[in-house]
Amino acid sequence: MWSESLWTKSLIGLLLGFLLSMSLFINIGFAVPIPRDVFLLIAVIGGFTLWSILISWFYSVKSIKKPVLICLAGFLLSALFNYWFYAQGGL
Repeated sequence: MWSESLWTKSLIGLLLGFLLSMSLFINIGFAVPIPRDVFLLIAVIGGFTLWSILISWFYSVKSIKKPVLICLAGFLLSALFNYWFYAQGGL
């Protein structure tokens, strides 16, 4: 049973939003050959923006089941790409 309290939406949104946004920007860091300082600036600004968008999405829906499933699927896909980049020697 999915609880619809604001505490649940806050905790799940914070955790999943953080994991998904950081994982996506790690993929960008592996894939795009830019200097590290430029990447860190882009990752901080973009990661925080994506994180806030995801948290807002969790607050705006009636049931958090759909955003949780979409964020988990996105995170798993992004984590697989991270592993593939890391295994190829991307660091």
